[in-house]
Amino acid sequence: MVKNTKGGGGAKKGARKHTNDSQRAQNKLRISNEESEIYAQVEKLLGNGMCYVNCMDTKKRICVIRGKFRGRGKRDNTLVNGTWCLIGLRDYLSEPIAGDLEKSDLLEVYSETDKPRLRSQVSNVDWNKFLTTDSTNSFSEFDTNLEFTDDRQEDYKRLMEQQIKAGSSGKLILNTVEENDSSEGEKEIDIDDI
Repeated sequence: MVKNTKGGGGAKKGARKHTNDSQRAQNKLRISNEESEIYAQVEKLLGNGMCYVNCMDTKKRICVIRGKFRGRGKRDNTLVNGTWCLIGLRDYLSEPIAGDLEKSDLLEVYSETDKPRLRSQVSNVDWNKFLTTDSTNSFSEFDTNLEFTDDRQEDYKRLMEQQIKAGSSGKLILNTVEENDSSEGEKEIDIDDI
């Protein structure tokens, strides 16, 4: 362990035994080896160490987040909406009551860098279902054609369009409503007079 230069009660939090070796973590990629292991995507976090997941077999299940992925182990295994994971089905349980969801256990959490490697190594799974929901859950892509305006800007734009329609005559045509008469009429205003 490193020499304690920090001191105090927080010194052991940064010990080498609690950090992941980056080279070992990059080489390791756990894939599904058994029938009871299935790929899933987190739909909603519920709290109390549970979440809803959408599985590859088009079923929705409750996933129990094991202790390995909580507390200190949460650092590199963060679960958010849209996270890909490997879950283990609970075959030893009887069928759930109607209306209840099956329970499963969290076995592995895949990071963004693991996703392309996982798709290339596991070819018998249709990843398009997860990719389409990834695009809806990601906040990196957003509509850049937004325009924030208020009433004054809209009125100004409308007047400018009318002026362009009036042409080079120098006169602006405004649609006005007379107070006494509820009929609409056109009134010509000379811009040079203003």
